[in-house]
Amino acid sequence: MRSGGRRPQGRIGAGGFSLVELMVTVAVLAILSAVAVPSMTGLINANRLSSASSELVAAVQFARSEAVRRNVQVKLCGTADGATCTKAAGWSGWLVIDESGAKPEVLRTLVAPESLQISGPANGVVFRPSGLLAAASSLTVCMPTTNPSSNQRVITINVSGSARSSSKDGKGQCA
Repeated sequence: MRSGGRRPQGRIGAGGFSLVELMVTVAVLAILSAVAVPSMTGLINANRLSSASSELVAAVQFARSEAVRRNVQVKLCGTADGATCTKAAGWSGWLVIDESGAKPEVLRTLVAPESLQISGPANGVVFRPSGLLAAASSLTVCMPTTNPSSNQRVITINVSGSARSSSKDGKGQCA
């Protein structure tokens, strides 16, 4: 018989994990992370591309509205240093600039992440005081990845000055 609520001595039901249980758990986590990491990388790259193209569309809309508001020509152009327009088709960032005065006034600037390639007209996109363009234009935002089917966005700017971003599927080789 047992005497008043005493536990039997010994190691019955010891708490904790055995080495085998720990190794199985680590192996399952390793397999899950090996499957999840490539998907997460693709998701992050797609998000960066979408964000950069949205910021570029916002810059187009800002340049157009400033041209109308100031009643002068306003240019959206590529930049290498964040202060002046370049004459190259490859952009490492962009400026919205009012060149009507004696000294050009930079209204907005953004340097793109190094992982993105942006291309547009070498002379930039010039909005007239009416908010219109002389000719339709397009800008391309590209991210070199291993999945070329979804690594480009094209921003099309109509003569009316409205901008639209779209994916460029199937032809995703960055220039």
